[in-house]
Amino acid sequence: MQIMLRLLGLTVFTCALLCACNLGSIPPDVNSAPSNAPNLRLDLTSESASPTPSPALENTVAPVESTPSYPYACGIDDGASSARQVAARVDIDYAQKAASVDQLLSFTNREDASLQSIVLDIQANQWDGSFVLNELLVDESPAYHELDSNRLEIPLAIALPPGCAIEIEIRFRLLPDVIRDGMRAFRGFFGYSPRQLNLAHFLPNVAARINKEWRIHSPANFGEQIVYDVADWQVEVHVQDATEDLKLAAPGEIKELEPGLWQVELRGSRDFALSLSEKFQLLEGGTASGVGVAVYTLRDSQAGVNINGKNSASHVLTITIQALELFERLFGKYPHDRLVVVQGDFPDGMEFTGLVYVGSAWFAQFDGTVYNYLTLVSVHEIAHQWWYALVGSDAALHPWLDEALATYSEYLFIESHYPADKNWWWTFRVAGYFPQGDVDSKVYEFNTFREYINAIYLRGAQMLHNLRQDMGDEQFFQLLRTYAEIGTGQVAYPELFWGLLSTEQAPLTIETRNEFLRDPGVNSLFALVEGAGGTQVGSSSD
Repeated sequence: MQIMLRLLGLTVFTCALLCACNLGSIPPDVNSAPSNAPNLRLDLTSESASPTPSPALENTVAPVESTPSYPYACGIDDGASSARQVAARVDIDYAQKAASVDQLLSFTNREDASLQSIVLDIQANQWDGSFVLNELLVDESPAYHELDSNRLEIPLAIALPPGCAIEIEIRFRLLPDVIRDGMRAFRGFFGYSPRQLNLAHFLPNVAARINKEWRIHSPANFGEQIVYDVADWQVEVHVQDATEDLKLAAPGEIKELEPGLWQVELRGSRDFALSLSEKFQLLEGGTASGVGVAVYTLRDSQAGVNINGKNSASHVLTITIQALELFERLFGKYPHDRLVVVQGDFPDGMEFTGLVYVGSAWFAQFDGTVYNYLTLVSVHEIAHQWWYALVGSDAALHPWLDEALATYSEYLFIESHYPADKNWWWTFRVAGYFPQGDVDSKVYEFNTFREYINAIYLRGAQMLHNLRQDMGDEQFFQLLRTYAEIGTGQVAYPELFWGLLSTEQAPLTIETRNEFLRDPGVNSLFALVEGAGGTQVGSSSD
């Protein structure tokens, strides 16, 4: 791949590179012409000038005296691969729990209008001191940019026309924090404990485009605010200052080139996550359909052995295989060859494409049965492989679209494998908390984590169960499967989900929608529904 060849030619971090953070370009001039202007399809007269960026903004590259040219590649996009291509070399000092990254992004404009700027989503920069930008180049030239929390904007000297691709090189250093107590502990997927280093949401990517706008939300106190479009990832991971017992847990296709050096390829993914530990124990299996399952656990996963000799690691392997097979039947095929489950030294769990974390506390508290959060959290995160990884959503504005569906998937698992215990799930998971709140609330509307869980997860599961009773099993599961099929690879919005209701089904669900939703009419959507199916709306542009 050309991007990886370019990336492998990049120099590693040196003192000279660290000084490069003082380089930049002059603020862009939309009237300047690239060196290969005859090869570009540009309509500059129809484009308005980008606003002059503020030079006082923190992390803004200082101007220099030359104007770069942007030799875009045009007319070669066949649409067969993702519009976003990511190649990265990640050099990790395991003892110091730090990393240096050389990354190359390629983005193809698949809209019908030129883009005046490119925006990168840099989640790692939301935590003070965790992200240090060393250099940013656009098509090999230093580029003016503005970095504000998790958003980095690059105004373009020449707008990026439809069908053209831009390349962005970014070099930075990562300094994840130790996993602590409190709400920050829930972000332990980007942090370390004495026995584990987790890197997730750590590689920048071109932000999602929704309705022809860049979509990045400010960090939320509770829940997530992520909006990602899919990308293809090629990541080379090099680890130094670790023992020979070090293991890498990562999704996708992995090749160990030599001790401490791995090459990972993951296509059609919304993110890229990995975990490293010298204490990992690996247990492997697979589904009847051929999906490989790898479970990475730490020593306390051996706690809670029951009379059958089953420990928490083997329990997670078993239920992961069962959940994958069930959800493939209900929702559609799992799109990757492997699924990795990692015991994480932080509370609860967290989903990523092809890899999920389940908190160490749930492993330690395993009692040898299914009646615990080790079972439910594991199944919940596996369900996110459909409701997040396959069908994306705006987690800040509409968190129920993935969290309510993943929570109700827990019930579907219990119903399928332990049908006598369905009432246990409702009591243990939902009723005991007396949940309140509007299911269609935003993540920014809650004062406590419990309020957020109650409204989005628990009331969301109740709403879906009521919808199932309104519609009947056959039509309800057809709704979920169709939503998964149409929403695959998209950033879906509630209009897509509700728009799949037929004109016959819509009246059947009005009582449920009135009970659980702030907007039971879903913006008068049902006036648009025709015939036996709905209208697909609210998905991303590419």
